Amino acid sequence: MAAKLKSYSGTMLAWTAVLHTVVGIFVYWQPLADIGRSGLFNSIDPHYDRGSAFWFLLFGALLFMLAELIRWLTQVKRMEIPKFIGVYMLGLCLVGVFFMPVSGFWLVIPQALIMMRG
Repeated sequence: MAAKLKSYSGTMLAWTAVLHTVVGIFVYWQPLADIGRSGLFNSIDPHYDRGSAFWFLLFGALLFMLAELIRWLTQVKRMEIPKFIGVYMLGLCLVGVFFMPVSGFWLVIPQALIMMRG
């Protein structure tokens, strides 16, 4: 069962990234609209809310890139996920949970633990 779950790690992480991005669009709708109205280029600083929106969505994109890499590694190359990926993800999420307990970091903790299984 654990090996089967591990083979779906990339897919689970991709769905987490999509959910993260959709939530970000809803939560940061107004700052994103302000960025658009400002013409996009150089439209973030010094606006804290726009910066938060930018980094929130950028993190979703990076998470999706990692998910696709994991999916390619496991499903195309038929290789194991390196344990350090799960360890780093777990560490990142634990730091995130510490500073932001009411957040989506909790969603990735089980995924990181699955990736760490040998």
